[in-house]
Amino acid sequence: MGHSAVDYRLRAIYETAIREFHEADSAKTVTDEEYKRKRLRPERVHLALERQMKAGVVLLMITAAVLEQMIFSYAVTFLDSESYEKHLGRLPVLTKWIILPQLCQNKEVTEDGPAINALNELIQARNAVVHPKTRDLGSARVQRESARFLSACRNVKATVDALREILQAPAPGG
Repeated sequence: MGHSAVDYRLRAIYETAIREFHEADSAKTVTDEEYKRKRLRPERVHLALERQMKAGVVLLMITAAVLEQMIFSYAVTFLDSESYEKHLGRLPVLTKWIILPQLCQNKEVTEDGPAINALNELIQARNAVVHPKTRDLGSARVQRESARFLSACRNVKATVDALREILQAPAPGG
């Protein structure tokens, strides 16, 4: 896979996190349906929600690490690693995914392209977990962020695959 390869240990953790989230997400859906039909005790729904959220948090964190590793590996394939760290290493990850393909291979990555939009959603969901704000429970904002969180988790593989495709696409004129 070349420069966009992910360390095999991180890849294994990432793949396990995807599987565990999807299992927890499916279990939550089944629990919700059974609760509506049979009136399961709320504790069962709460346990399923807790499992889904824990798996989602792990998935978002490991995906962020995978994406950081991918863009770093890509960059240092073309740039001196010390120079990269000194001048570009502290840029926000979204910025790296937009400018490094341009800088390294003259690939245009638009800020409003589907892969970058998906990355932005993932980053927003991750930031909401890592940097929580005090909010009123039940507010529209909490519901929006919960929906964003679940959407980002459910779309993680497609997001990573779309970003990997950017790095693996041939350079213009190449």
